[in-house]
Parts: sequence; C-alpha cells; structure tokens
Amino acid sequence: MKQYLNANISDMKIGYGKSDINANVLVYADISSVPTLYLIGKDNSGKVQQTTVKTYPDQYSVDPEVMKEIINDVFTLYPAERKGVAFSSHANGSLYTPNTVRKRAFGDEESGYSMNITDIREALEGCPYMDVIMFDACLMANMETAYELKDRAHYFLAAPNSIPAEGFPYDKALPHLLKMDAAGLARAAQAYMKHFQNNDVEWDDFVSISVSDLSQMNALALYMDSLFQDEAVQNHLMKVDRDDLQMFETGFQLYDYGEWVDSIGLSSPYVPKIRTILDEAVVYKEYSDYSSVNDYTAMPEIPIKDGAFSGLSTYVPPRVSQLLQPGYDMLMMRFFTSLKWYRDAGFWRVPLYNIFEQDSEE
Repeated sequence: MKQYLNANISDMKIGYGKSDINANVLVYADISSVPTLYLIGKDNSGKVQQTTVKTYPDQYSVDPEVMKEIINDVFTLYPAERKGVAFSSHANGSLYTPNTVRKRAFGDEESGYSMNITDIREALEGCPYMDVIMFDACLMANMETAYELKDRAHYFLAAPNSIPAEGFPYDKALPHLLKMDAAGLARAAQAYMKHFQNNDVEWDDFVSISVSDLSQMNALALYMDSLFQDEAVQNHLMKVDRDDLQMFETGFQLYDYGEWVDSIGLSSPYVPKIRTILDEAVVYKEYSDYSSVNDYTAMPEIPIKDGAFSGLSTYVPPRVSQLLQPGYDMLMMRFFTSLKWYRDAGFWRVPLYNIFEQDSEE
C-alpha cells in the first residue's frame, strides 16, 4: 500500500505541473515515521515542489475526530473558493465490519482499524462544504454512502467495483479533478477508464466509475419512501433473490441500484420517477464488459449485463428466510438501520429491514 501511495503523490506532482489552475494540493499521508501533511505547489519559477506543512503525533488516521482535525487544518491554513477531498485506502463500500476506532467500510491501517460510512460523514461534519468528494478506494459508489455524504459535497466520484491497487492515474486525472465541476470530473473519470483499459496489465481491464450529483439524493429518497408505502412492494421485496441481480465483486453484497429498483417495484408509478431522478443524479458513468478481476483465476470474472449498470450500487439482503440464521447479514442489517438512507428512503416501513431496528443502537 505504501509504495502505491508514494507513487500517487509523485503522479500528483506531474499532474499538477500540467494544470493551469492555481490550486493548493494538500496530501495527508500516514505512511512514514510520522503522519505528515504535504503541500504540492509551484515556486516563483513555476516549478512543482513538495513541502512539509505539518507533522502529527502518532495517531489513528481513521478516527473520525482525527480526520476532522486534519481536514479543518487544510482549509484553515489554505482557504480556497473551491474545495474537494479525496480518500485513498482499502474499502468495502457501505458494508459493515466490526473492527474500528469506533468500524470498517473505509480504511485499513496497520492497526487494523477502519471507518464506517457513518464515521466518514461524522468526520466531515463541521468541515466546509465541498465541491467534490472522491474515493480512490474500492466499492464506494453506492447509494448508502452517497446519501450519508449528500450534505457535505456537490459531486461524488467513486467506483462501484474494485479499483486496481495502484489507484487513480493522477498524472492524467488531476488537471481535470482540479476543475471540480461536472465536466472536469467526467474527464477525470474518462482518464481513469482509459488508463486501465489501455495499460499492459491484462487483469486491470475490469474498471468502472461514476460521477454523481448529490443534490439529487433527497428526491431519490422521497420517491423511494413513496414506493415503500405500497404493501404489495413491501411483500415482493421480501422475496427478491439477490443472486439474480448484477453484483460487482465476489463476496460483497453490493448490487446495481437501478436494476434492484426495477426488480422490486412491480408496476408502481414511482419506479420510473426513481429511474428518471437516478439518471439525472449520475452525471457520468462508464464501465467495462465485466466488473471483477480474474487475477490468475483466483477470482471469477463477473460480466456486466446489458442495462444493468446505473453507476451506483446498494446493499441487498438475502431473502427473509435466510436472515433467521445468525451471521454477517444479520450484523449488516442492524447497521443498515443506523443509516440516513434507511430512515429517509422509507426502508423502516419494510418488515425485511425493520425487524433489526430495535438492535441498531447496541
């Protein structure tokens, strides 16, 4: 991981050298003897340079309070009209893992501690509103994460499947990322796709990406809540077999959000309304023929079906009969009831989901 992050920083310097935008690029990295905040900038002659801004005591970088402090340090020391933040690490999307400085969806320190998406949202509360939040981390383009972060940024750039270990090609993407508007973010996403589809590593060809307008998330939640008021939809939802849906990574219970909505909605008039808003929310999306790597046959390729890529994934539980057995899905369902998406989108109305609500505060 450290070698990739060091390479990313080097690529950022190359990418910044290509940009005509006057920007402060701050990088916080906990990969050396002490956690360090760096500035990538240009000297008076225009030469790109990297300088140390601040060092921190040994700390858990995935602690929400620590993350909040670092982000506020950045915007206090270097105020700017446009703002964005990119998170780079391991991740498993909106899924729950019980191992935190408080639980993992994002992050993977040597300590083993990580963050849930609720922790990331908490870390960003009190920080300035962003133009973009980006995840250079696997599986983060999902509805649950987008909704948790909807009040923290305008745009959301992430991948619904895995990202190759080397991460974003910042030498190519950073000049576009720094524009922090829909067109620039789309071009950054295109640079990501082109880089991995055209490189010499055969098993890097599985990439996909999306850019979403988070200002549309409230409308999606409103129509979802209306859909879930239909008792027939509630009953049908409990019978949906997730094995029939488009998944994005073996072993992770994340499936295409748009296809899932189509599968649960019966003939509800709210389904086309949801799909219309979803198409407006996902301002850019691109995908390869398959979504999972075939790395020396260690993992099977997962083809992406025609019409089964909306740009965002979502957690889908197993059928209700399978939830009666203790296991990961039961833990995940309890966690799900703590999410803003659960409450605002009306999942609390559905027996498949609300049977775990009483346990969500434990």
